[in-house]
Amino acid sequence: MGALGFSQWVSPATAHADDVVTYEVVSDDVHVANIEFESSTGRAAVDGAALPWRTEVPVRSVRGAPPDGSQVRADWRPQSAPGRWVSVRIIYRGNLICQNTLDVGNAACYGITPRIT
Repeated sequence: MGALGFSQWVSPATAHADDVVTYEVVSDDVHVANIEFESSTGRAAVDGAALPWRTEVPVRSVRGAPPDGSQVRADWRPQSAPGRWVSVRIIYRGNLICQNTLDVGNAACYGITPRIT
């Protein structure tokens, strides 16, 4: 059995194409939230975002686990109160893949979350 040459044990980096997701944060009752989301370049934050808020970003893995998977969270704790609902959503290719609606002041959605049918 011969020795392995350099090219036999080092494989080139695997190329991947990023997919685009849409993140949304909406509310009828809350008008401002701090938002964090994941893109293919890493985590991003928008402090004091006016609601409704929406952006489209590339992600490395739509349904993957953090940190490469799609995820969005909103924090509106200074304005939270019972009945002041905020929804965070991830939309992929026109389909809603995650939605979380809460009134506790902090909500998150992850693309890895299994679908409930």
